[in-house]
Amino acid sequence: MSVAATYAQALFEAAEAQAAVGRVRDELGALAAAMAEGSELREAMLSPEVAITAKHAVLADLMADAHPVTTGFARVLVDRGRISQIGEMATAYSRRVDTAEGRVVVTAITAVPLTPELRDQIRDKVRAQTGRDAEIEESVDPSIIGGLVLRVGDVVVDASLRTRLEEMRRSLETAPADLSNAIQA
Repeated sequence: MSVAATYAQALFEAAEAQAAVGRVRDELGALAAAMAEGSELREAMLSPEVAITAKHAVLADLMADAHPVTTGFARVLVDRGRISQIGEMATAYSRRVDTAEGRVVVTAITAVPLTPELRDQIRDKVRAQTGRDAEIEESVDPSIIGGLVLRVGDVVVDASLRTRLEEMRRSLETAPADLSNAIQA
């Protein structure tokens, strides 16, 4: 289990005990967004020149209306020098919530946007294989040429045209056939 998953599990248990799972998810996501790469907040929170007490004060101001579980979690991350991993932890926490709520997140990468029919087919297939509802996160990447790449947790199903063409190219490069007699000038 990764560090982010371990922290996410502990946070989930604390939030669940306080009946604040959804609220903590939203607040953690907002904090992660505020700590995005290049933000002033991130620079200040990661700076060794800024005292931990000052970082706590910034968090207290920023999270004045947040649930105590969320603010306490953020303080722990600062204290343990892990605030830089807030984005990974927010993602891991969100996945943990999805699992608890019987949802699985499917990332679908396609060359063009998914049609409603294909989106429904993916949901149905995931539901049939996992028994869980699928939340589909879509991404368009024209470089895959056609087909799609699905990611469900750590499992990746690559049915892209780019991958098929690459496999065909490798197969032709390693083919033992002597084609010199087949070509006549």
